[in-house]
Amino acid sequence: MTEAFTLSEYIDHHPGLAMDRRDAAAVQRAFDLIAEDNAIETPSESQPVPAETIQQSKQELENTVYFLARAAQIYDEGTGNHTRRVNEYSYFLAQTVGMGTAFCEEIHYSAQLHDLGKISVDPIVLGKAGPLSETERQEMDNHTIYGHRILSQSPQLAMAAEIALNHHEKWDGTGYPNALAGDDIPLSARITQIADIYDALRTARPYKPAFDHETARGIILSGDARIDSAGHFDPKLVEAFSDTHSDFDRIWRELSDG
Repeated sequence: MTEAFTLSEYIDHHPGLAMDRRDAAAVQRAFDLIAEDNAIETPSESQPVPAETIQQSKQELENTVYFLARAAQIYDEGTGNHTRRVNEYSYFLAQTVGMGTAFCEEIHYSAQLHDLGKISVDPIVLGKAGPLSETERQEMDNHTIYGHRILSQSPQLAMAAEIALNHHEKWDGTGYPNALAGDDIPLSARITQIADIYDALRTARPYKPAFDHETARGIILSGDARIDSAGHFDPKLVEAFSDTHSDFDRIWRELSDG
């Protein structure tokens, strides 16, 4: 049985985390709901759980995960549908490369938690408009570790935890936090990376305008001054994106912020 997760104790033991008590209380409630779901998912044989109870529990889990993702996004970027779009791109790409139903369903709610760890990044660093110092860059990069530490407390969020930790790894081994390369990077994270970067390219940021689909597609396929496509991405996923890129544009338009 998994030990109950107490976020306040976690924060007390990690003084570098920036989550305030209001955020912490909300996230703690989310993990309490997930713990309740874990209990329902593993009943004793002598006490079978009705199917409708399990379905309700799964719906509560999905709602809780969505809340966590929205909390992280609001803390970082404000409102918008970024996390929803990343979910849908990731789900679509997983289906495109032939992953099984269980994998596709799990990534469909897990991908949106890729940046949950930003809740714990120093808010001064997170909101800085100018270039980051080396120390500040390390703090920003640590969002992968912070997110994994939080999400790995729940067995139901195992894929979300591996995505949070690994979505900034690169195919050629030059990513972070662990410089993993190739197939050593979990497939869920490789898929989410393409989804996240495509959406970032389509979205206006303080340092760049929003790119149209054709520009974003060209960068994913061939790279630009900032992104080395061959070094960043799993080539099989790039091929799958190339074959189905119009569906990424469709998802963008269906869930646009405008």
